[in-house]
Amino acid sequence: MKRLTASLIALGIACGTQAQDLHAQEMDRSRDLVTSVTTTEMRYIIESADFTVQDDLSTGIGFVGQDANDLVFGVQGKACDDAQINCSGLEFFLVLEGRFSAADANQINQRWSAIKATALDNGEMMLSRYVIIDHGQTLENLRLNLMTTRAIAMQVREETDGAAPEEPATSAAEQVAASALDWGDDSGEYAKDAACDDARFEPDGDDWSYQRNHVLRDATDCRALYEQGEITLYLDFGDNSGEYADDETCDDSRFTGEGRSILETDSHIKRDAADCIAAYRAGTIDRS
Repeated sequence: MKRLTASLIALGIACGTQAQDLHAQEMDRSRDLVTSVTTTEMRYIIESADFTVQDDLSTGIGFVGQDANDLVFGVQGKACDDAQINCSGLEFFLVLEGRFSAADANQINQRWSAIKATALDNGEMMLSRYVIIDHGQTLENLRLNLMTTRAIAMQVREETDGAAPEEPATSAAEQVAASALDWGDDSGEYAKDAACDDARFEPDGDDWSYQRNHVLRDATDCRALYEQGEITLYLDFGDNSGEYADDETCDDSRFTGEGRSILETDSHIKRDAADCIAAYRAGTIDRS
């Protein structure tokens, strides 16, 4: 059975404090909107989902939790204030043992939009979910995000249980042939140079205006490398099926910045592609 391994320690987890019981009355605002969370609230999120807080993170702000099925995960505060007390972002993550490849991560990312899969150099798979808090979230919704992450991880673990084959039954190209990815065109400055310039395939593509501007503009190179399992899709803009699509404002709540609309719900995730792509290229939105 694949579960969280010692790799999680390398990501910043170490044994530490023992869990302390929290009383529900201390969290009587669980359905009120919050714009940041503290460690007390992180602990409540874990324990209110019937999971156990095991340890502190050795670096950063957060905890290690475990469920009744021995699935171990991390909850870490992001974008915290200078005092390291209030955090405006929250990440749930875990690592599965195995011999996973970038092609496996591609498949998981295509199937589960609610989670991000990253193949690690040692063959293990990191699954994570990042939630923006500073636009307003409830502790109840954060608890549901944790449970969603766990549910997907459990299914991935069950489907990949046992030793992974040394070679896949089908090639990476066959595995992704039926995917609905929009590759765009080859209008980029350095298209067809055997390197993918599209920021969707870079984990930190926000840092380079060049790659940001080349979203959907390096089709041949990116598709070839993707089908070879050399790169992973980190950012999928989706389609234009949203109610307010094509209004020149990005409604996808995964982004922040002046180009984002005032909509606070997740109902437009991956449903306002044209607006969000334009804003992303222009640098008026960033990944959360």
